[in-house]
Amino acid sequence: MSTRGLVTLAVCLSATRLQNTQGESIAVGKLAKQLTTYSEYHASLAISDAYSVSGSLAYGANSSWWEVDLRGYFDISKIILTATDNSWGPLYMKNAYVEVMDKDVSLCSDAQVKWCGKVPNIVGNNEKFIFTCNATFPIRFIRVTRRSTGTVYLNIGHIDVQGVGATKPYRSYYTTTMRRKVTKPSLTTSAITAGECGIFCHRNHSCIDFSYSKTAPTQSNCLLTYEVVPQNSVAKNDWTTYTMDTCL
Repeated sequence: MSTRGLVTLAVCLSATRLQNTQGESIAVGKLAKQLTTYSEYHASLAISDAYSVSGSLAYGANSSWWEVDLRGYFDISKIILTATDNSWGPLYMKNAYVEVMDKDVSLCSDAQVKWCGKVPNIVGNNEKFIFTCNATFPIRFIRVTRRSTGTVYLNIGHIDVQGVGATKPYRSYYTTTMRRKVTKPSLTTSAITAGECGIFCHRNHSCIDFSYSKTAPTQSNCLLTYEVVPQNSVAKNDWTTYTMDTCL
């Protein structure tokens, strides 16, 4: 059973920032998708440098897009797009443009969107393009779009996203799923109520979903995660999982 509830954050939360000290792309391991996938060139391949030779490949009529959900909110310093190193890839990345958003524009009519820039008309094999977005709002989604007449392909060899974590400065709505428990939490802690567990999730820049139990041992009754739920959860009668809605 799934219902839509509001976990009230009872304290004033100011913006916090955590440095990306290791320099790893904050898109690694996050949820990527694209309009339509050509053959085996899935969206997730673009965020793994190991597949940069061929990358991801999407196609659509008049427009094709690729998007990553960062599963958290960030201030983005730069986005680096790298063309593939094959005979057709650079052709399918030219004139693509980059945007950042606080919400999924496919689902939310009130998403804030910031244009970051456009790939030029001529692209070389394995060529890199750096975009700085200077958005004034916390970013969760990054989208790359390419438009043309007829069927248009979008090929991304690799996308590297650099930034620091930012906490949302307002309440968060969650979809409540009864009798589900996160199995691979990124952080296990103690909370008196589900609302307090929600506050911990809200303060943690990488947390989107969490599970809470009134009857679990006190020191481990609040589980935070940034991975996809419910794929990352199991049936547990005394637990409730809260998944942050895309349209906040």
